[in-house]
Amino acid sequence: MPNFEHSFYDEIYTYNSLNSTNKHAEKLIKQRSAVGNFLILANKQTGGRGRRSNRWFSPAGGLWFSVALYGININSSLSLYAGICAHKVLQETFPELDFKLKWPNDVYCNGKKVGGILTQYLANYKYHIVGIGLNTNLDELEEEITNLATSLKMETEKKIDNAAILTMFSNIFAMNLPELMETGKLDAAYFNQFSLLKNKKITLDTDFDKFSGISKGINKRGAILLEIAPAMVQPFYAGTISEFKKGDS
Repeated sequence: MPNFEHSFYDEIYTYNSLNSTNKHAEKLIKQRSAVGNFLILANKQTGGRGRRSNRWFSPAGGLWFSVALYGININSSLSLYAGICAHKVLQETFPELDFKLKWPNDVYCNGKKVGGILTQYLANYKYHIVGIGLNTNLDELEEEITNLATSLKMETEKKIDNAAILTMFSNIFAMNLPELMETGKLDAAYFNQFSLLKNKKITLDTDFDKFSGISKGINKRGAILLEIAPAMVQPFYAGTISEFKKGDS
């Protein structure tokens, strides 16, 4: 998308290939080569990464981009906020498909992963970076992930308009960001309505220990609510879901 434009971004950088849009955004910030809010777009990534340095398959055809936000005060999860924005775009564009949100940073389509989000904060430079990968126009996936992931083109059997998806995402992201900054509260009701994990038994792996229980959705600050014993619900703001299955409730 060499000619992509959007008023939310002060600068837009497009590349045929990058190691990682997040890493390149970080490089520009540290070099002080970029100013204000800016967008990094790549046709493909050779070193895409998910949470905990997991590799993210990101060949040509997908939608790989990072949004860099300067000088904003955010007290809630930008991963969850970006996920909600992405879900709204996809659900509106493809109402025939079933999209879900998996805490803390994944979007699912018809039971398989179709997108992921990775955020970081460079405190010394007052920049947040939100990296997003969506499997849009991928005709096939690596063999080891075919049972876990999918693409929009594979699900719809149609070519996806990446520019239209990115425009809609940027519109929704920009429109709702001031409210998030002012209140510090996510649209938890929306997230919980489309939560992949709600009312399922999950195991949450934190830096301190593993906790198992029934997911009760998220709160407005983005914490996952885990019922670890009857009537005992504990919020967790960080962690990785190591396993999940349908619960009894």
